[in-house]
Amino acid sequence: MTLHPIARPALAVSLALTALAAQATYDPASGKRLFEDTINETGLSTLTGNCTSCHTNVQNRRTKIGGDQFAAIEADHALDRVGYALNNVSAMKQFQALDADQLTDIAAFIADTPKTSDASLGFSAAAINTPTVAQNLDLTNGVTFGQLTIDSVAISGAGAARFTLKTDSCTAQKLAASASCRATVSFSAGDMQAYSATLTLTMHQGTSTTRFTRSVALDGAVGAAPPPSSGGSSSDDDSGGGALGFGWLGGLALATALLRRQRERASR
Repeated sequence: MTLHPIARPALAVSLALTALAAQATYDPASGKRLFEDTINETGLSTLTGNCTSCHTNVQNRRTKIGGDQFAAIEADHALDRVGYALNNVSAMKQFQALDADQLTDIAAFIADTPKTSDASLGFSAAAINTPTVAQNLDLTNGVTFGQLTIDSVAISGAGAARFTLKTDSCTAQKLAASASCRATVSFSAGDMQAYSATLTLTMHQGTSTTRFTRSVALDGAVGAAPPPSSGGSSSDDDSGGGALGFGWLGGLALATALLRRQRERASR
């Protein structure tokens, strides 16, 4: 059976709304246990393997989804990929026995890497050569990610000179699980042109020598506020193209289950 093309946008909207509703109850710590020891954590005798049977560790899965083991992955995107795998990868179909809570928790664990509070910051100065009020940018470590060391915070790009890093509580900090640090940025310009730059936080995990970054777009102008920069999205070669790409019937079933779980929790 194939869904009529008109139904596909509705399914995409349903999945998007479901993912947003589910985010509040995502539990990456539970997802870690489920990912690493699926059989014992679920108690399902029908399972023949754990998530690690196909993906040696979560870094392997993050690389598959986001391009590297430290990729910034949104939980709803990870859930989309989980749904696709359940319906299109033979070895994964056994995990259709997991309930909606377990699937969202696994997605949360996959996505549990350091995140910034905003993807972009827009500044509107009241007058030429008048600095704006500084805006905050927070970096938060994941619940299960391990110790995070911030190596540097820097502003670069064509308009970098117009932006000022007012405070930086991140550089050289070691963030434990769920801990945060903050940088503040202001903008000033000597003309009416629009300027753009990038705030980049460079970091590493534990004793790893591999550095990775989180970047935030900065846009500023005197007068009218500049339009916010649009952030990119990661891709996955097993995706088939986002929410519209993961098996129609399986995706609809997962969306329905998630919505039902949310309603049950709300009624308790």
